Amino acid sequence: MLVPSLALSPLQHRVLRELNLSDLPPPEAGAMSWAARGLDADDVREALPTLLWGGLVKKKGGVDGLIALTPLGSASLHAAECDELTARLSAVASFADAVARGAAARPAGHALKRLAEGTWSLAQAEAHLRSEGQ
Repeated sequence: MLVPSLALSPLQHRVLRELNLSDLPPPEAGAMSWAARGLDADDVREALPTLLWGGLVKKKGGVDGLIALTPLGSASLHAAECDELTARLSAVASFADAVARGAAARPAGHALKRLAEGTWSLAQAEAHLRSEGQ
């Protein structure tokens, strides 16, 4: 089954990740539940209509019920995470090519670690190599 490509905002992605762990109350009824996860209930309230419309989440148990991830939402979440990891792996491979061209081992190892963690972009890792090589 193909997963529709609904581009997720960082907030929508985060909401789906939290709902992947457990169903949560709507932000109006459970602001503290969202705050405990580092999310602002007002922001979640604004993100939910698009997620509901797209079929990525659903309401269970009426108005004051829970918000739950749908199978489509789970697939979309995992597809988005796969895309992120694919991009990160591509950046690591590109950086490895730069290292193979003769970068010093210690700065290259530090930059590679940051790149693999997702802390730095490919451009930042390459800039670190250039600055250390001078």
